[in-house]
Amino acid sequence: MSVTHIVFDLDGTLLNTIEDLAAAGNHTCKLHGWPTFTIDQYRYKVGNGMLKLVERFMPAEYAGDSRMFEQILAEFRAYYAEHKEDHTAPYPGIIDMLDELRAEGLTLAVLSNKDHAAAAPLVQRYFGDRFALVQGHIAAFPPKPEAPVTLHTLEQLGATPEHTLYVGDSNVDVATGHNAGIRAVGVTWGFRGRAELEAAGADYLADAPADIVTLVRSL
Repeated sequence: MSVTHIVFDLDGTLLNTIEDLAAAGNHTCKLHGWPTFTIDQYRYKVGNGMLKLVERFMPAEYAGDSRMFEQILAEFRAYYAEHKEDHTAPYPGIIDMLDELRAEGLTLAVLSNKDHAAAAPLVQRYFGDRFALVQGHIAAFPPKPEAPVTLHTLEQLGATPEHTLYVGDSNVDVATGHNAGIRAVGVTWGFRGRAELEAAGADYLADAPADIVTLVRSL
C-alpha cells in the first residue's frame, strides 16, 4: 500500500457544520442590524478560517476597521462556542470509513482552518480517539492552503508527502495538498461540490466515504 497516512479537512468533509456556522454568523449580524445570509451563501464564505468568515459576512463599509472586526470576531466565537453542536453531525458513512481505514493500518489526522480551540473538542466529541492528531488554526501558522501548517502536521505524524493523502471538499483543500506535495482527494458530498474540485485539479474524487477506502486499497 503506497498510502500510510490520510489527513482530513473537518468542516464539509467529516462533519456537516454549515447550519451551526451560519447560525453563529447570522446571530452576530442580527446583533448589529446587518443583513443575514442563507446557508447556501455560507457554503462559499467558510473554508479559509474564522477570521476570513467574519470578514466575509461583515458589511463592506467596515473593511479595514480593526476595532469593529475584533469585536465581531469575539461575538462570533462566543456564540459558536456555545452552539457548535446544535446541528452538527458526521456525514453518513464517515465513521465506518474511518474504522475501515484504521483496520487497514493507516494513521489518520485532521487539519482544519477552524480555530483549534473549536476543532479539537468537536473531533473528540464525534470521533473519539480515531485520529492520531488534530491540528486546527493557531496563530503560529498562516491558514490553509499555505504549506507550513500542513508540513508541520506531517512532521508531527512522522509522515512523508508521497505516502500521504489530503482529503477535503473545496478548492482550498486541493491547494492545501498540492502546496505541500500531497495528492488531494476531493469529496463531493461537502460544501462546494464536484465542479469546483475538478476545476481545482483534485487528483481523485470521492462521491461517498466508502470510495476513499476503495481508493486507498487500489494505490
